[in-house]
Amino acid sequence: MARPSMPSMSSIRERNQQQILKAASEEFAANGFDATQTRDIAARAGVPKANLYYYFQSKENLYGKVLLGFVEPLLEASAVLRESDDPLIGLSAYVAARIRIAREHPAIAKVFSGELLLGGRQLPDECRDLLHAEARRNVECLRSWIERGLLAPVDPEHLMLFIWSATRTYTNIGWQMGRITGREVPQDEDYAVAADTITRLVLGGVVSEPVSDARRLMFAT
Repeated sequence: MARPSMPSMSSIRERNQQQILKAASEEFAANGFDATQTRDIAARAGVPKANLYYYFQSKENLYGKVLLGFVEPLLEASAVLRESDDPLIGLSAYVAARIRIAREHPAIAKVFSGELLLGGRQLPDECRDLLHAEARRNVECLRSWIERGLLAPVDPEHLMLFIWSATRTYTNIGWQMGRITGREVPQDEDYAVAADTITRLVLGGVVSEPVSDARRLMFAT
């Protein structure tokens, strides 16, 4: 009978790093950077504190890795905006993707939003550069649609800022949402309704024709 294979060192390292990153995002989201203790992160991750420093060297470096881990889904969300030359499809997909990020990565989304509210003081340069370049590409995409008459003549920078703020609300003021909906934790249906509502508001303000259900990309749970 063949003996079960042992996990490789690389797989163990990857598993430990992911456990620590997940625990760190939850601790930073709950307590903020300054109040978070590395011993609490290690305890939540179920690893010795020494492992945390072995993999990430410092709390500051770990915090930066948590933030960097949120950039990839943000870049993926931005990419869907430009996949179609139809702004109705692109904007609908973009809103849905950003709401999906809030649903799938609630802790990291809260950490990232909190860092931005503080001016991005500890945002790694790599994150800053990637996000700035992607934002410029998105704004130029909107500007192109506007110049070609596919969208109303609104300011593309402020349109992008409106979409960002509307979709980020669901990580920033979850407690207020709970007061309104009666549910402490947003459910899938809440996110679906949010995506649909924001999409209607955005498209209703920048397109002259009504958006048919056939053309509007609905949020998939």
